Amino acid sequence: MTRVDALLEEAARALVAAEERIQLVARVAPPDLGAELARLGRDYTRGKALLVTRTGERPPLLADVRRALERVRVVTEPLGAFGALHAERAAELELEARLVEALGSARFRELAAERFPRPPAALARECDDFVTDALARASVSAVELHRSDDEGDPRSLVARLRVRARELGLAVSVRVVRDQLAAAATGDGLVSVRGGVRLAAAAAERIATHELLGHALPRARARHAPWTLFRAGTRGANDDEEGRALLAEERAGLLDTERRRELALRHVAALGVRAGDEPRDTCEKLVELGVPLERALELTLRVQRGGGLAREIVYLPAYFAVRRAFADAPGLERWFERGRIGLAAAGVLTRAPPAPARDPKASARLER
Repeated sequence: MTRVDALLEEAARALVAAEERIQLVARVAPPDLGAELARLGRDYTRGKALLVTRTGERPPLLADVRRALERVRVVTEPLGAFGALHAERAAELELEARLVEALGSARFRELAAERFPRPPAALARECDDFVTDALARASVSAVELHRSDDEGDPRSLVARLRVRARELGLAVSVRVVRDQLAAAATGDGLVSVRGGVRLAAAAAERIATHELLGHALPRARARHAPWTLFRAGTRGANDDEEGRALLAEERAGLLDTERRRELALRHVAALGVRAGDEPRDTCEKLVELGVPLERALELTLRVQRGGGLAREIVYLPAYFAVRRAFADAPGLERWFERGRIGLAAAGVLTRAPPAPARDPKASARLER
């Protein structure tokens, strides 16, 4: 292993460690989802302002993490195109660390808009067209629903996740949790399912497809990649991965009317946050669009968590960007299949793929 290889491996491991410390999405989760939704519902019906609980703890101080990330950036930036990918990811994680430190402050929303910005004009127009079409479609008639955590129901979400994971050869644990806004969320070797959610069989199948093909499979393969960066992720990988997961839904014929409407509503709500909407504004806008109050409150909490994270603004733009990029250059997708790779990084890797290090276990200390 050359000195450059060793530096990049050490840098990538530092990126993995930094992300584990930062945990942006986990830190903005409400401490008690049921109680939070109940309180928001009472306040809404009484005409009161809706205040989203930001955190039950003081925001952590991550100065040491930010210093380590800056060191990664400085060391890797001069090390060619592959080194620059490490530097760019370090800068993205440093922004997320500042977001965590800003929890509960007025600065949080400003930093959230920097991390999850409005889409550029061309993508914004595609998203607007999607929203218009999706909201104009009639809802489907009632269908049989299944509890997400019903272990004895073969059409429940936990059952479909376990069966599909076995089919894909994925060693992932499926865990039922309580205080999670999403019906399912994927981590390293784990898919967590929100218990008690009532889902149609098609919705459970869609979520299993999204989580396993879009998120779990690339993470599993990254563990065997010759470069630790594929596990650490490149800049934009988390966002573009959502776009590819939506593309997987579409390819499986699961991007149906209800899913399209859900994505449209999330996009509208997230755009509103970027325009300055407070929680009550978001909820009222959703109710005016015909969303039942209980669901409107959940969507409000989702986009307003942490003080206005609005990460949902990335889903539709990433879907259109990834779909077009894969159509123009199908080879880009193979990088997504190998780890946590974003579109920009996939382009770099396609043009100049790095040579695997001769000894991926070797390391060198980053220069202080």
